[in-house]
Amino acid sequence: MDVEEAIETKIEPQLRQSFELSTTRSLLTMATLAYLTTVGGKTLRYRAFVDSLCSDERVTEEWGQAAAAKKAEEWKNLVPLHPETLVTVAPRAPS
Repeated sequence: MDVEEAIETKIEPQLRQSFELSTTRSLLTMATLAYLTTVGGKTLRYRAFVDSLCSDERVTEEWGQAAAAKKAEEWKNLVPLHPETLVTVAPRAPS
């Protein structure tokens, strides 16, 4: 499953079951900021998105820390880890 599909079909509907629309949107906005500011590939940014959601005080108060952590793992497993392309720039050897 790709990131957008995971958010639209799994994460957002599950948040809506527990939170009002305005709270759900607020949670998704904050998680999107985490996604956008994380350095790395799409999968790494998605994991930051999930971590942001599941560590939010509103979520841990509503679900409890253990349930939020379990949900984070469930949501992370929706988007499989792929090796990310990494470019390394090495200094030139002296001539």
